[in-house]
Amino acid sequence: MVSAPPLPILLLACVTVLSLVISVTFNHRQSDRPGARELSILLLACGLWSGLYALLLVASETLLMLFFLRLMYVCIAVTPALWFAFAAAFTGSNSLPRSGWVVAGIVTVVHPVSAFLWPISELTWTSVTRVEIGELSAIATDKGPLYYVFLAYAYMLLLWGAAKFTRHVMVARPTYRNQHRLIVVALLVAFVPNVLFHVMPTKYDPTPFAFTISTLLFVAADRRFHLFRTHPLAREVAREHVIEEMGDGVLVVDRSGIITDVNPALSSALAVPQQRLMGAQLEEIAPRLVRQIEAGTDGQTNFHHAKTDKTYTVEVSPFSRPGNEMSGNIITLHDVTEVRQREERLTVLNRILRHDIRNGLNVIDGYAELVVDGGTDTITRQTSADRIKNRTEELLELAEKIRAVEKSLDHRADLTRLSLMETLRHVTTRVNQDWPGASVSLSGPENVTVLATSAGESLFYNLIENAAEHAGESPAVSISVTTDDEWATITVSDDGSGIPNEEISAIEAGETPLRHTSGIGLWLVTWLVRQSAGTIDFDVDDEGTTATVGLKIAPTEAKTRSESV
Repeated sequence: MVSAPPLPILLLACVTVLSLVISVTFNHRQSDRPGARELSILLLACGLWSGLYALLLVASETLLMLFFLRLMYVCIAVTPALWFAFAAAFTGSNSLPRSGWVVAGIVTVVHPVSAFLWPISELTWTSVTRVEIGELSAIATDKGPLYYVFLAYAYMLLLWGAAKFTRHVMVARPTYRNQHRLIVVALLVAFVPNVLFHVMPTKYDPTPFAFTISTLLFVAADRRFHLFRTHPLAREVAREHVIEEMGDGVLVVDRSGIITDVNPALSSALAVPQQRLMGAQLEEIAPRLVRQIEAGTDGQTNFHHAKTDKTYTVEVSPFSRPGNEMSGNIITLHDVTEVRQREERLTVLNRILRHDIRNGLNVIDGYAELVVDGGTDTITRQTSADRIKNRTEELLELAEKIRAVEKSLDHRADLTRLSLMETLRHVTTRVNQDWPGASVSLSGPENVTVLATSAGESLFYNLIENAAEHAGESPAVSISVTTDDEWATITVSDDGSGIPNEEISAIEAGETPLRHTSGIGLWLVTWLVRQSAGTIDFDVDDEGTTATVGLKIAPTEAKTRSESV
């Protein structure tokens, strides 16, 4: 009768079969997931390690036992690097640099090669002894210097990989924490017996037997916590992509106010390069933003960036992790510039409908009563009719400007290339026709192309018309253009009393119920300049009013093509 195999052999056989089955399963079903292929190869190496150890224990001849031991060293040599590669891939953290992998490759190759060269080389073993363990036999070795070098290298990679998972245990969601805990425990189950084997040598190496529990823990992590289906790296990559691509600016500061992370939208909002933001004090980079945050309530406030002329709602969300000192604030900036500008436009248009048009209709109604009144003399009736006609023309002109606002102020409009001097010449001709008594002059370099809204002509017409309108009976309006490498500056000056200060003040301060301007022209100009990503400034003195508009020079077509390649 054939006797049953000893229990250690049965256990090692089970480990081998289980490891190979799980390895094939992971590689077949999850090979496209980060870390799955590395774990499959790692389990394959552990399974072969266990199988070769079983063959070593049942072998009857010492030379055959040495052959199995040498093959086993090949599996042992690749295990630390495979574990570290799995840890780096699964957690999405930094792997070894190329030079580090070169060193790891050298150690991985030299260690088993030296074992195959024994007794010619005694770097790995200095002596080999066969020991009997009941019905089984094992090999005891005296270790050479290379063995301990490899042992230090192996333990370093094993613990380094475990540290990657431990870090995620501290910061990940509960599901991922449980995954990582099981993985770390699976390592420790095999690592601790291996350490004990080297500290207190025994006839059996307990490491291959411990692979049974380690492999089952990997199975449990996959079955219970979906090891590769709910992958933490996929979630982190997706969240990182969303944050990087989102339109809102996101800024992370620690409890000391140091910026630890920032997305491109935030860098654009503050007009500061990302490299300069990282590691800087927020107070030094954006002191006004810090003051606005401190003055806000319920974690929300508003912030206007003067350099970019953008308005943001700011939301501050504190964060912390129980059990560690990680804490700080996540600051989100949502661009509400267009919303605020639309609100401003609605306020002005509402004021026009409520104030200017209503007053105009009241005037028309009053004069109309004089016209139809039988007791009114002919001169009064004619004068009233003329005033009705004049006021009607004013209202029609106002309605035309409102229509221009509706047509021109499309918040989705893109900037276009505008031939500046050609546009200004056309506008000057129109103003001279509409205001025959005006003298409008134009000077500046030719071939200047700027970036502006498609309603750029409406912008300049309303600006120059306002100058002619407020400059007396014989207005003199001068238009000059100057340029530098980035900007074109358009200066419009008149020689009259100029634009009333209350209109300019209202535009600079914003429309309020107590401050009404007499028309919509300057508002249209201001809105179109903003839409063109430009600047506008007014200066009123005894000699008249000067309006200065700045627009960005359009890149040359050759430069645009080269940047798009």
